[in-house]
Amino acid sequence: MTTIKQFLCGATVAGMVAGTGAAVGVPSGLSALTADWLLAAEHVLLIGVDGVNLSKVLEYAYGDDSGFKTAMEQGITGASSLTNHTTLSGPSWSTVLTGVWDDKHGVFNNLFRPEPYNQWPSVFNLIEYHKPEVDTTIISNWEYLNQLAGAGGYSVDNNVFVEAGDSPADSDAQVTALTIAQILGTEDNPDDISSFLFSYQSQADHAGHSFAGGSEEYMQSIINLGANIQQILAAIAHVQTITGDDWSIILTTDHGHQQTVTLPGLSIGHGFQSPNETSTFVIFDQAGDDSQDGSQNLAYSTVDITPTILSLFGIPLRSDFDGVSLVDDPSVLNSHVTPDDLQQALLAAIAMYGYPNIGNDITLAVRTVIGSVPYFLDKFVTGIDNFLQSIVDQDIFLISGLAEIAQQINEFFGGLTVDVTNTVAHGFAYLLGAGVIAPTDAPLPGAAEFTGSLESLLAGDTFTAPDVGDLDLPLLLDVDALLG
Repeated sequence: MTTIKQFLCGATVAGMVAGTGAAVGVPSGLSALTADWLLAAEHVLLIGVDGVNLSKVLEYAYGDDSGFKTAMEQGITGASSLTNHTTLSGPSWSTVLTGVWDDKHGVFNNLFRPEPYNQWPSVFNLIEYHKPEVDTTIISNWEYLNQLAGAGGYSVDNNVFVEAGDSPADSDAQVTALTIAQILGTEDNPDDISSFLFSYQSQADHAGHSFAGGSEEYMQSIINLGANIQQILAAIAHVQTITGDDWSIILTTDHGHQQTVTLPGLSIGHGFQSPNETSTFVIFDQAGDDSQDGSQNLAYSTVDITPTILSLFGIPLRSDFDGVSLVDDPSVLNSHVTPDDLQQALLAAIAMYGYPNIGNDITLAVRTVIGSVPYFLDKFVTGIDNFLQSIVDQDIFLISGLAEIAQQINEFFGGLTVDVTNTVAHGFAYLLGAGVIAPTDAPLPGAAEFTGSLESLLAGDTFTAPDVGDLDLPLLLDVDALLG
C-alpha cells in the first residue's frame, strides 16, 4: 500500500476547511453507486494523550471549548485503573496496542525491544495481516511508538515521527496539524479506502515529570490538549459533511501522574501504584451509534482498545486477548449508565480506586526501579553522545577529531552497558511477573523478520513529519461553526 498517502500544508488545510456550510449527504455530481461506496468506508481514530489524569481534565478542561468534553458528550466515558499493572509508558501503551497486560507482552520499561510484538502482534500488525486494504497511520512524537508500529512483521503503512521541536506543546501542535491533514485527506477518497489513524501527544507527561501533576504547567498542558482535540474533532465533523463517512473515535491515556514534586525541581511522575498514577480513562464514540452519548461505563479498560478497533473493521479477535470489544461484548454493553451529572459521576468513579495489595505493590515497585536503571543509563549515554556531537559539528581543529573518537568509545561501551543492564533487568522483570504467560494463538507468519530498530525504520517506510509551516490552528478551524 501507500507510504505517506497525503499530507497538506497549512495553506491547503485552511482552504479545505473554508466554507463549512455544506450539508451532510452526497456531494453534488456523484452517482448513487459512488455515494454508497463513500458511505461504506470505515474510519477509526485513536487519540493517545500521555500521562493525563482524568480528574484534572474534569477540573481544567471540561468547558465547551475543550475536545475532552466534546468527546465525552459525543461518546461513552469510562474512568478506569491500571492497578496491578506497571504505570510506565512502554508497558502501558503496549497494552493499549496489543490487547494484553504486561504479564503477557512482557514489556517492562521504555527501552524498545521488538520481540514482544512478534509474539503479541500489535493492532497495526493484525489490521495489516487480515485487511491490508485498510490504510493505517501513526503520527507520534515519541519514537518508541513509531518503532512499535513498525515491528511485528506487518508494519503500519504511514509511520510519521514528529521531532521534539522547541517545546512539547509545539510538537503536539505539529502532531495536531498533521492529524487534521490526514483526516481532511479522506475528502478525496474515490477508492473508498477505510483507515485507522493513531495520533499521539505527549506534553502532559512532560509537564508532569518536570513540575508534577498538581502544577500550573500541568494544568496548562491539559488545556492545550483539550484545544488540540477540539480541532481534530472539528476536522472530522467537517469531512463527514463532504463524504458522509462517520468515524469511530477512541480517546485514552496510558497512566496518570503524581501530584507533588518528589525532589527539588523533579517529579518522579509515575511508575508506581498510587491512585493518581494508576488512573486512566477510555472515551469511545462508535460510528453510527449516538443512542447513549454522554453516558458512563465503568467496565471500560485500556486493554479493550485493540479488540474494539479490530471488531470495528470486522477482524476476528485473538482467543488470548485480555481485553474485549466495547462494540459487542455483553458484559460491557450491560454496564452503560447515563448519570444526571457526568462530571460528578466520573469524579466519584475515580475516587473508588485505591492501591493494590501490599505484595503486588512491592513487586511492581521493584520491577519499576530495576527496569528504570537501563533506561536512565541510556539517557545518560545519549546525553554524552549529543554533547560530543555538538563539538564534532563545530569542526574545531584537533578538538573535534578527539570528540569524534570519544563519541565512538562512548557509543560502544555505553551501548554495551545499556544492553547488558537491560538484559539483566529483563530477567528480573520476568521473575517478577512480566511476560510469564505465553500466547496460545500462533504468531503471524513472518512476524520475526523485522528487527524494529530505528535504523531499519528510517531505511524503510518511516518518515519524519513534513514542515507544515507556522500554523495558527485556531484560525484554520472554526470549531464553533464545524461542531455546531
